[in-house]
Amino acid sequence: MNVLASPVQTEENTLAMRTGLTPEQRTADMQLTIDPGFVHHRLIQTVLPPEAIAVVDDRARALPSDMPDWMRRVRIDHLYMQMMLLFCERLPAPTLGDVLAGQSGTLFCSTVTLAAAPEVYERPRAVSKVITPGIDHPQVELHYSTSNIAADTTRSHLADGHDLAVVAKLRSHRDGVLIFEPLLMGSPWLSSKTGTDPFPGPEWYSHAFFENFIDDIDDFAAVRDVPTPSDFSVMRDISEAAFKQCLAEVLGDTARADWGGEMADHFAAHLRLGGRRTTAAFLLKGPANFAPMGLNHLGKNNDQIYRLAQTPAQLLVVQHCHEIQEPVRATLRAFAVQPGVGRRYCLIDGKDSLRLLIAYDKLDRARELSARP
Repeated sequence: MNVLASPVQTEENTLAMRTGLTPEQRTADMQLTIDPGFVHHRLIQTVLPPEAIAVVDDRARALPSDMPDWMRRVRIDHLYMQMMLLFCERLPAPTLGDVLAGQSGTLFCSTVTLAAAPEVYERPRAVSKVITPGIDHPQVELHYSTSNIAADTTRSHLADGHDLAVVAKLRSHRDGVLIFEPLLMGSPWLSSKTGTDPFPGPEWYSHAFFENFIDDIDDFAAVRDVPTPSDFSVMRDISEAAFKQCLAEVLGDTARADWGGEMADHFAAHLRLGGRRTTAAFLLKGPANFAPMGLNHLGKNNDQIYRLAQTPAQLLVVQHCHEIQEPVRATLRAFAVQPGVGRRYCLIDGKDSLRLLIAYDKLDRARELSARP
């Protein structure tokens, strides 16, 4: 189930955040919205409840009467965007990954990668194919009227192919293709909830900002004093069960026994991230296959990230004894982060796993537990 593993957001973006921002900056309370370059007003009005439309109408009437027409249109587009994202949050609307993995749902809210659709410059209607690496069936397409494109930047991104934030409604399913009609499309837009940016240019980090690192989690703060090891081969000898037990001990939790229907290997209800209490769900992978983690490592049907995302946790964590490849990061991000609802996600690879054990004097304990029959 290799869903939405976009190659567009690369490891360079992750490296820039890890080296260029402090833990305090990376855990800042930010919001992800949509810069509304495409707004289908009529279709949105068929989806929103009457009381939500009334709020939009009231706020539109409150706009200054002497406002230029172009500015009024932009403000109204933002009103529709804000109310649509609030509606999606209250539902809650699934990501496209959730829709594909669960094979259900008629409305999605996601940041997706679209293939080039140069016809947006020439035709009244256009089709943008959604890139879903590893998923051949069903295919996903967005069908829309180009007259609803309000911004030149959005038109350019649609023409060339780009990552865009999308809210779309299922129109039909035929011949192995899910056809969605978009209500909103535009660049994913990151901004501060307080109005004061914690670092310059937050919009450049976009939806990738919601990745956190082991150093950012207050409960694991001791790892900041442990340098990243060049050799993590010792993790080959640390069983998944042993790491889970040590993790639980660090957190002051009780490690539960595994069972086939679980959505996460461990759930923590009291983590702190940037001083704020949060919940976290962990997917743990031991050395049964001591090799870089690809999507084919994630369950018999490659569905473990999907199941992890079904937990109510606000931080989704994937841990592995070895390296973690970019498609895993991109897929986790696609399930965790939505416009309006930016859940956090974290990847703990073999090097960071070893740092955690060393920082809390658990390496010998993990070896001992791993050696037990």
